[in-house]
Amino acid sequence: MSGLLAKSPHGDEDKTLLQHTLDVMNAAEWLFGTADELTRLGKAWLRFFKIAEDRFPIFHVNLLAAAGFHDWGKANSGFQKAVRRQGEQIIWHEHLSGLLLALEPVTAWLKERQGLDAEIVLSAVLTHHLRINVKEFAAYWGSGTRLQLLSDHPDFLPLLREVALRVGLSKETPELPCPVFWGFKDSRGALPRGVFDLAGHRDKVAHRLRRFEVALREEDEAADARRRMLWAVRAGLIVADAVGSGLPRVGKDMKPWIEETLESPSPCDESFVQNEIIQKRVEEITRQGNAFEWIEFQLQCEALPARALLLAPCGSGKTLAAWRWIAAQVRERSAAHLLFLYPTRATAKEGFRDYVSWAPEAALMHATSAFDLEGMFANPSDPRDKNHYEVERRLFSLGFWGRRAFSATVDQFLAFLQYGYGPVCMLPVLADSVVVIDEVHSFDRNMFSALKEFLKRFDVPVLCMTATLPNDRRDELVNECGLTLYTDKPGKLKVTSEAPRYRLRQTTEGEARERIRAALAEGRRVLWVVNQVKRAQQAALRLACDFEGREGQAALQVAPGVPLLCYHSRFKLADRVKRHDAVVRAFRKGQPAALAITTQVCEMSLDMDADLLVTEACPVTSLIQRMGRCNREQDPRPLARSGEVLVYHRDDLLPYDVAALTGLQEFLTAASGREWLHQADLEKLLGTVPSPPAVGDQACSFTASGPYAMGGEEDFRDSEDFNVQAVVRSDVPAFLGAERKAQPGWTLPAPRWLVPRPTRAERPPKWPSYLGIAPDGHYHQALGLFDRSLAEMGRTN
Repeated sequence: MSGLLAKSPHGDEDKTLLQHTLDVMNAAEWLFGTADELTRLGKAWLRFFKIAEDRFPIFHVNLLAAAGFHDWGKANSGFQKAVRRQGEQIIWHEHLSGLLLALEPVTAWLKERQGLDAEIVLSAVLTHHLRINVKEFAAYWGSGTRLQLLSDHPDFLPLLREVALRVGLSKETPELPCPVFWGFKDSRGALPRGVFDLAGHRDKVAHRLRRFEVALREEDEAADARRRMLWAVRAGLIVADAVGSGLPRVGKDMKPWIEETLESPSPCDESFVQNEIIQKRVEEITRQGNAFEWIEFQLQCEALPARALLLAPCGSGKTLAAWRWIAAQVRERSAAHLLFLYPTRATAKEGFRDYVSWAPEAALMHATSAFDLEGMFANPSDPRDKNHYEVERRLFSLGFWGRRAFSATVDQFLAFLQYGYGPVCMLPVLADSVVVIDEVHSFDRNMFSALKEFLKRFDVPVLCMTATLPNDRRDELVNECGLTLYTDKPGKLKVTSEAPRYRLRQTTEGEARERIRAALAEGRRVLWVVNQVKRAQQAALRLACDFEGREGQAALQVAPGVPLLCYHSRFKLADRVKRHDAVVRAFRKGQPAALAITTQVCEMSLDMDADLLVTEACPVTSLIQRMGRCNREQDPRPLARSGEVLVYHRDDLLPYDVAALTGLQEFLTAASGREWLHQADLEKLLGTVPSPPAVGDQACSFTASGPYAMGGEEDFRDSEDFNVQAVVRSDVPAFLGAERKAQPGWTLPAPRWLVPRPTRAERPPKWPSYLGIAPDGHYHQALGLFDRSLAEMGRTN
């Protein structure tokens, strides 16, 4: 009889169920520690989940038991056929593992072990693949109506004995009190003779899980301690399984890899932060010909506590202040990793390029980071040109564990709160980190709910920061989440924030367009922000003097020698990077007249400095962010030359609604009646006008789902799912022929109605199922993807 397999055969090597189970149990102990000795990660893990260190033996025995039993449900005929590609299983194997654990003799056997919580082990085993809720629990999904439990297989009892020995269970293994055949009733409601009622047992276990869920919801210390133990064990099992599966698959020896990656590296201390990041960034600033001196505000940030909220104007030097805060934090509490988290890929890329990339073992982490890294420092004079920022992609999330400084999108870490599998696997990094979360004003409801839950439930040093934040959100972070608010503007920052910088008035779109033309004729740089892609494209078409209506046209002009730059989200990624860099170059200090027409993408990550800002009506916080891209220098230019802000309204509010614009008219009325405005005025006005109505918090599955867990990383952000990632049809051969890390350069977001999902028959060979194919004739290199064809746009221009 062939052995029980845990994985599909790989080459000449079969991974047996016993060996895989031992791998995962070993990984659990090498990661977190034995009952007698914690590892560094083990200590950080308990601290992160707010579990007292003296409770580690309880965590250890429950994690080890969960690791030992997480896959024993694979000992069934359906799974063994499926893994050999000879058939299908009828339920998920981890659900069968849980059903076996819930058999009465097995539960009684587990409860003999002091400290072992049978419900926590059951839940961790059921959820370790993040695909179980009440409806999906042991639901029939495969072919056939029954499976055979292979409890008489020569490998089965040795597996139980080994687990029992490691966990400290009695030597006598339990007798499974059921037939070897498990199945579902047929259409007549009958079970074949001698077949164990799988659905009936499932219903009993579901009832047991409901009782467990009720117990977890009690509002007392015992229930809170049990909840935290469940979270820690469940996440620990997922991580141990990832290590026990992933490292052997790529030929890594687990124990040396874990020691080298998690135990041996020196923590990020104050010297590391000062010498490897702060000083190198300061040297780069001076090499670019800019004078540098620390201002009092940045120095004071060192004294902020481990949980703080920093509010400071755009361009005030918040990022360097945050790095000084990080240096002070690691002076007080050792950390293995430093995280700078941003809301978008573009902001994460900028944060990496300017700061994190100077550090050894640095990482840029977002969905297309490999593409962004390609050629980022392709300049022999840049010392970072020789650094290796790529990770071993075959290890997926595990490949990032050895990195010390991160610039990442918030999703890559905090989406563990919605059971994103990758972010759960990054918890060993997050648990031993100091964290800065930037641009928190931009977080949508889901993201802000997750941020609050993270701050309230888990323990790591966190600095949140932004330039603007409505009063209600400020109060939530301070009063609910315990952040210490810092809004001081000492010394030079006070002078900068109170310097005359803006003149704001309301106007019409027609008048704004005429003012744009006049400002360009005067040699000024103009930023025009609209709220929808199609309106940005239409505005660019109306002002361009040289639109040719062909895809390869890479540049446009308003007038001879005056560039027109249209920038929004609907470009091929490779072209979007070029758009971004072109806008930044055109709007640097001292550059001549230029016009940039952008959407909300300008509100973050664009280090640009316009003389005139024209904008559609938008939420007050967005307006202040847009104003931060005008007359941006610390010592602002004279108002006769720069700082003019024009705001106009449209009947079409999209993508906003009336509620989102609450307080805007009051803000505009107060601001436009003044001779001039400074940055401090904007903050004060924001605090006096009504805020948009509060929307209830979104539940975070990680802390709210009780004994169940369904992966839902896509739930981390609000999404109306209007767009789909696509490739233009004529680019399909280039996409398929490109290296994997270069392929994202050909992709772009396209309206779902324009890009129907291709059927299997229509897909090119090896085509990713998540990608659509956009029609030819709609893409213009300087203007992006149009809803209508370029031929139509040319006729209507």
